[in-house]
Amino acid sequence: MARAEAKTKLSLDRWASLLGINPMHFNGVYVRSPSVCEQPWLQFPYQTADRISREEVAIAIAHAEAMCERFLRYRLLPTWETDEWHESIRPNLPELHNVSLTDLRGYSPTVQAKHGQFISGGIRAATLIEAGTTVAYTDPDGDSYSEVATVSVTVDSGQSGCELRVYFPVSNTMVATGGEDQWEIKPISVSVSGTTATITFRREQAVLPQLQVDLVPPADDSHIRGVDGTDDTKFLDEVDVYRVYNDPQTQATFLWEPFEADNASPGSYITQAGFLMVRDDPRLSRVGYRPGTWTASTSAFVSAEWSRQRSPDIVRLWYYAGLRNKDLDCPVVTMDPDWERVIAYFAAALLDRPICECNNVQAWVAHWQRDLAIAGEEEGLSISPADLDSQFGTRRGAVAAWRRVTGEDGAVGHGVSP
Repeated sequence: MARAEAKTKLSLDRWASLLGINPMHFNGVYVRSPSVCEQPWLQFPYQTADRISREEVAIAIAHAEAMCERFLRYRLLPTWETDEWHESIRPNLPELHNVSLTDLRGYSPTVQAKHGQFISGGIRAATLIEAGTTVAYTDPDGDSYSEVATVSVTVDSGQSGCELRVYFPVSNTMVATGGEDQWEIKPISVSVSGTTATITFRREQAVLPQLQVDLVPPADDSHIRGVDGTDDTKFLDEVDVYRVYNDPQTQATFLWEPFEADNASPGSYITQAGFLMVRDDPRLSRVGYRPGTWTASTSAFVSAEWSRQRSPDIVRLWYYAGLRNKDLDCPVVTMDPDWERVIAYFAAALLDRPICECNNVQAWVAHWQRDLAIAGEEEGLSISPADLDSQFGTRRGAVAAWRRVTGEDGAVGHGVSP
């Protein structure tokens, strides 16, 4: 797959698709001797000095996502937020303590989570379903390139396909730990029938990673040409399949600074576990909290009393939050299509080296990189005073992203405190 060390919500392969880049070329695969405008993309910037690499694209995508999310104050795709620290609500008079579980109205006390679009309290959990699952390659369109990779695994009845993930196998010498984000193959298509899950993805997403780190061209060539797409030995013959899901057992930890009489360990807080519940509009991520104990038999919390007979000093949160387009089959995996395009074009505008592609793709990237604050020979100055205030810059892709995050569709996130 097109993978990178930089973690992105928009997959590299989806970015290439939105920019009109051939998926084989983008993944460094060819099926015949490439022409000048069909040069396979390489993984790292040091492999070629005259064009952009996949790692640099990933950095641009991650930067574009982070800039948009900083203004929106919610994630563009559901994400697990870990160990957020918040001060609890306290009485106005500093000499007083709140000894109740509730506020004056009888409701749980609340904190404002940093990221909007709250879904649930919990942490990321990953369970290995099958290691070393065989990959079968097929050629459904008969063009002599076996472009479809298929794996099948046995799952529990009722398993959601949206929780299934495919990773490069830990058996590969390049993969140190199984199930890590940088080794995930995405996007994928999943169908579940009974207890059988069938997962498909494209062949070029499964290039052996050791073939993508070449520094020196082969002895019979002057350039690194990429991977021969017709040679099965150049592609994975097995993958690892995981279930990745939200584990609600860890949601909140409450901290008390110990009194002198507590005889606590020096420099340590007194702690207690608890759970979260969203208050009012989940887009705003105001959450109530209470102490509680997780019960495995019922997969639910049982409410408890404060262990220190007063409300805590600090509330630590673990939760799952982010934008979901519920019209999609898997809204926790697939970004809203409109936001996909915003991020793709913004990332293209951030690229600082040329791409090696055919003229139509180069022109499309150049379109989004055009600085609207500089008058062109034919079109003159083509930016409004409002767009000139863009905090993302004045390249066309940056201006388009700024319009979106400050527009009505993105504005709900501004109800969330920084």
